[in-house]
Amino acid sequence: MAIRAWHHSSLAVDDLAVAIAFFGDAFGFEVAFREDRMADQIATIAGVPGLVCDIAQLRNPTSGHVLELIAFDGAAEGDDRPFRPGTAHVAFQVDDLDAALATIVGLGARLLGTITDFSDCRAAYLRVPGGVFVELEEPR
Repeated sequence: MAIRAWHHSSLAVDDLAVAIAFFGDAFGFEVAFREDRMADQIATIAGVPGLVCDIAQLRNPTSGHVLELIAFDGAAEGDDRPFRPGTAHVAFQVDDLDAALATIVGLGARLLGTITDFSDCRAAYLRVPGGVFVELEEPR
């Protein structure tokens, strides 16, 4: 499996507006994308019916790095997924999502939800050995 790029880092937060302001003021991140009350796509990629989130992707104009901030609503306390404030995942872009999933599931990763279509990619969340959360994205 070849990684095309490290697409973004993601942090679960408890207050999206406060987190956006902090990362903007402290590190110069600028909002590149924001959606409030995302429901169907986040529920299917996470495998949690009824899960809703407010989400923003911030870009640092100096480094170009994308920081994704997600405030989840509907995750159970102590849930074994990347929903609690402070948990994180890393996202990698791949050329062939299905092949990449077959490879890493064969290495012990567990798909959390289902492959989900977004406007710019197909994506999936996984828990990989060692307890880390990873998202794989196949750009359109």
